[in-house]
Amino acid sequence: MRQRLEVRDPIHGFVYREPEERDVMDTRIFQRLRRLRQLALASLVYPGATHSRFEHSVGAFHLAGKIASALDVDASETRLLKLAALLHDIGHGPFSHVAEPILKRHSDKKKLGDQVAESKVHELISWMIISTDKELARLISDKQREQIVGLLKGTWGHSYLQEIVSGPVDADKQDYLLRDSLFSGVKYGVYDQERLSNTLVIHDDNDDKFLAISIDGMHALEQFVLAKYYMTTQVYRHKIRLITDQMIERGIALGIEEDKVAWLKTLYSFDGSPEYVAHYLEWSDDRLINEILGSATPDGYAKKFFTRLYNRQLFKCIFDVDQNDFPDPNVRNFVFGDAKDFYKPLEKTVAGMLKLDSNEVIAYTIKFDSATRTESEIPVIHRMKTTVFHDESTLFKSVDQKIREQRFHIYAPISFQDDKDQKKRLREYKNGILELIGKMADPQTTLALEGDSTK
Repeated sequence: MRQRLEVRDPIHGFVYREPEERDVMDTRIFQRLRRLRQLALASLVYPGATHSRFEHSVGAFHLAGKIASALDVDASETRLLKLAALLHDIGHGPFSHVAEPILKRHSDKKKLGDQVAESKVHELISWMIISTDKELARLISDKQREQIVGLLKGTWGHSYLQEIVSGPVDADKQDYLLRDSLFSGVKYGVYDQERLSNTLVIHDDNDDKFLAISIDGMHALEQFVLAKYYMTTQVYRHKIRLITDQMIERGIALGIEEDKVAWLKTLYSFDGSPEYVAHYLEWSDDRLINEILGSATPDGYAKKFFTRLYNRQLFKCIFDVDQNDFPDPNVRNFVFGDAKDFYKPLEKTVAGMLKLDSNEVIAYTIKFDSATRTESEIPVIHRMKTTVFHDESTLFKSVDQKIREQRFHIYAPISFQDDKDQKKRLREYKNGILELIGKMADPQTTLALEGDSTK
């Protein structure tokens, strides 16, 4: 009789594994994911959000198999799909996505070439771990690991295979919306997962095959899009979550660039070497916090920021605007364009106004990072024709427009006496900073400010 190996999951019930899949889950590299939180320090606002990359990866593995079964994918491809979903987060480090900009900035671009520009660094590390880890190599053949990496990159097999693992309605999103919703204690991420999976179909187009949805699944897909919208606005973009993320990033960056903490520099300087990856795999969220706060790390910005995080003494958002706050299109483009070289001069000037250290003033643009193929472009299969989701959905355009709205924030370590004091001072800050940005948008003013910032 075939052995049934099961894991009880709070989202999906029993998750069944083959012996090989169980062995992959038991590897050191996969067990490490238990020590990486899915939502960084979101537990400072949602106390239950302490779930890890481990259980999310198990959930994505389960859903990839479920989707493959609904699509009647053959057994060999299903096996690779499930393993790819299981290992898709294996290259994350402490605080996962939050630290990605630090990895991007400090990775060795001479050795890595265009790879850093073209891919996220944690993805490069994932592919390297899958390709080179000796424990994994004893369980999965060289050829199959090469195929798994190719599937994750989108260079092996038809496009729908990658889209099941990483696409607009992939197993990754299908799991994390439900999981993050449950552990955050909210209902925003709930949608009809069964109906969504069972109405996905494979669509032939220009010698390739893509993931599509039957017209019968339109409402399930709309529900999924709404779940993503609500989770983005209510959880992922919660103001405290945004502040903690930026404090983590700024604290690590200053630890490297100002405090000159050697071990921090080493941890975030990916160079593509096996030695780097071996060292990287030793780190977790808690170890990073403990090392920064430990006596071996000298006093400095990193310790200051992480002491605040540890004690929940968080920065405040002192400036919060969207595009509509800038009626002048030139000023609006200045703030929300791709160039961010005005951040430092702005932080310096605001710090002067508030009598703060400019390194402790954080300017930040909130922008939704969409997938390459968004939900809007998902093919919708009718009996006699094929359309796309944004043409069929009555609600998608308004939701899509809303979720893509950008906001500009400034965070600083200040406190207020009471609600009245807070409202008064925030109004003053907003008016003063709006005026300042308007002046900075003028090229002559900007040049003068940049010149001052070098003194």
